[in-house]
Amino acid sequence: MHRKEYFLRHRYVLIALQVLVVTMAALFSITRETTMFVSLRSLFFLLLVCSLSAFLSWTLETFTRFCFCLGLAGTFMSIVTLASVVCLKLRLNLLTFAIGHPNYLYGLPQVTSCFGNPNTFGIFLVFCIASILILFALYREKREKNRLIAVSFYIVLALQLSALFLTFSRAAFIALALFASCFIWFNGRRYCYLPMVLALAPILISKQTFEKGSMTEVLNALSSGRIKLWAEALKLFIQHPLFGTGLGSWFTITGNHLSVHNTYLHLAVELGLAGLTLYLVFIALFLRDIQKKMNQAVLFKSRYIVLSGLYSLCIGLLVHQLFESYLYHGLPLFLFAVILLYTPVQESGTLYHFRKSPWREQGTSLNYRKAG
Repeated sequence: MHRKEYFLRHRYVLIALQVLVVTMAALFSITRETTMFVSLRSLFFLLLVCSLSAFLSWTLETFTRFCFCLGLAGTFMSIVTLASVVCLKLRLNLLTFAIGHPNYLYGLPQVTSCFGNPNTFGIFLVFCIASILILFALYREKREKNRLIAVSFYIVLALQLSALFLTFSRAAFIALALFASCFIWFNGRRYCYLPMVLALAPILISKQTFEKGSMTEVLNALSSGRIKLWAEALKLFIQHPLFGTGLGSWFTITGNHLSVHNTYLHLAVELGLAGLTLYLVFIALFLRDIQKKMNQAVLFKSRYIVLSGLYSLCIGLLVHQLFESYLYHGLPLFLFAVILLYTPVQESGTLYHFRKSPWREQGTSLNYRKAG
C-alpha cells in the first residue's frame, strides 16, 4: 500500500515540476502573448487528464474493452477508406474526402480518411491494429474453438493493414513493426515473419527515393524534408537551452506551418532541456513500472498479455516520436496517455467475477479495483 502511494505521489511531483517548467517558459518567452494562451490551454488539458485519472474507475479490464472499441473504429474507417479507393478507380465521385493524393505511388492513391493527414491516420491505425493483436492473444482459446472468430480476426487485420499501406506512412510501419516484434517476443519468445514484412514496407514506400542522384537528395527524400526542420529546431534549442521558447512558439518564431516532426526536439525547443528531461523521466518510470508488473504477472496470463501489449506499444510509439510531433494543445499526447494509464498499471489485482471474461484464470478472473 505504501509503495502504491509512493508511486502516485512521485507521479504528481513530476507533473507539478512540468507545470512549473511550462510557466517559466511562458514568462521568459519572446512570443509571450501566443505562448501564454497555449500554455494556459495546455495546463487546462493537463488538469483535466489528471482529474480523469484520479476519479474514473480505469482498470486493465476496462482497457481491453477500449481495445475492442478501437478495433471496431479502425475497421470501419479502413472499410470506408478502401471503398474510397475503389470508387476512385471506378471514377465515381464518392468518398473523395478520404483521398489525399489520387496517384501517389505505384499508381495507388494516398489516403488520409477523415484526419486530413496520412501520418495521423497511419498512427491511428497502429493503435487499432495493436488493439486487435492484444485481443487476438487474449481470446486465443476461444479462437481455437471457433474458426469463425479466427477468420474474423484475420479479415479485420487484413483490412486495417491494407489501409495502413495506403497511407504510405513509413514511421507508422516502423512503429507497428516494433510493437509486433516486442509483443510476439514477450508472449512466445520466438520470431515471426509479420514484423519483418512490416519493416520492409518503408523500403517499398521509399521507391522514388532511390531514383534520386546525390546522397544528399536521397537523405532529404527519405526524411521527407525533416532534416531541414530538425536543423532549424536545433538552432532554436541552442539559443534557448534551459526553458525553451515557450509552448506554441515554434510556428510564431519560424513562420513555418509544418511542425518539427520530432516530439523530443519539438519539446526541447519549446520547453528546453528542463521540460524534455522531465518528459523522458516520466516515460522511463512508466516503462520501468510496467516491466516490474509484467514480471509479477507471469502466472496470470491475461494480465501479462495486456501489460506486455502496453509495453510493446510504448516502445513502438517512442520510436515513432522521432519522426512525428505528438504535441496536442502544447504538451505531448503521449504524456496524457501515460497519466491515464498509470493507475491501472499500479493496481495489484483482486478477484473479479465477469461472465465468460478472458480475465478468468483457473475458475476466477482478475479485478483491478482497490481491495476493501
